[in-house]
Amino acid sequence: MNKNSISRVNKWILDSKYTVIFSGAGISVESGIPPFRGKNGLWERYNPIFLDTNYFKKNPKKSWILIKEIFYDFFGKAEPNQAHYIIAELEKKGLINCIITQNIDALHQKAGSKNVIEFHGTSQTLTCLNCNNKFESENLLESIPPKCPLCGGLLK
Repeated sequence: MNKNSISRVNKWILDSKYTVIFSGAGISVESGIPPFRGKNGLWERYNPIFLDTNYFKKNPKKSWILIKEIFYDFFGKAEPNQAHYIIAELEKKGLINCIITQNIDALHQKAGSKNVIEFHGTSQTLTCLNCNNKFESENLLESIPPKCPLCGGLLK
């Protein structure tokens, strides 16, 4: 980005009454998380069918083995990068009001952002497909597939 573009974006933010940042997979690449599509994307290594709802319901254990490997063992080790920290600092200063992200990695929150809308959900919580209760994922991934502590239903 050239200096003129940066100055223009800076002016837009300062003149704005309500500024929203939209982010997607590209922001987390520097943190070591590859995008799903494109060169070296996750779908080159993994078949996306395992995330399909119908496949998941028929093959929860197979799906969960890959879900855990990608979204918890791999993504869980990622740390925010400079872009996440800059956005969090702009929010702290009141220059950004909200972040809407397609990412489920929670790196915006780890960097300090507070008002984050996760368009595709988050890896930080699991939802019971039976009773719809939500739970922190941290303590529920010891057995695969994880089960709801309240009703025994499948968690996703």
